[in-house]
Amino acid sequence: MSDILLPTLRTPRLMIRPLVLADAPEFTAYHNDPEIARYQSWDLPYPLERAEALARQQAAAPALGQDWATLMLLGAGPVRLGNLSLRLTGHRTAEVGFTLARAHWGQGYAAEGLGALLAWLFTHADLHRVHASLDPRNARSAALLKRAGLRCEGCSVQAYWHRGEWTDDAHYALLQSEWQERHDT
Repeated sequence: MSDILLPTLRTPRLMIRPLVLADAPEFTAYHNDPEIARYQSWDLPYPLERAEALARQQAAAPALGQDWATLMLLGAGPVRLGNLSLRLTGHRTAEVGFTLARAHWGQGYAAEGLGALLAWLFTHADLHRVHASLDPRNARSAALLKRAGLRCEGCSVQAYWHRGEWTDDAHYALLQSEWQERHDT
């Protein structure tokens, strides 16, 4: 599956494309927002150099792989709204995530972007299963995953050490057959 290039996708309001070097300042800015980073895995402060290195790494290896890849969500203008993240985790399986700049919360951009990404993963990339995990206190993200069709498969209690505390890890997933059933009607 490593021969599948990261996509550029379009929805009614978004262009979704791989992270490029020019995105690094705004990507860094919203990654440094403590409210956004609260349930995310990166350390604060998030340095500009890290975002630049990620963009360079993706430009050098633009295929879907086991390392996290970043797809930017661009609105009109283009305004950098946030990003989607994805990585392969096994045979025809992938993990997804999303991060949205706080100014764009509650406007449906993450749902629209995630929906387009799931469609691409299940049709073009022919994945069998897509999964995500999150801190169950992140109710907005859990609701978004459910709206996208992912089901909660359970929660690992105090599964990892995060920001000075033991944190639960809720697991969500969607099968290709479930996605097709929802979209064939």
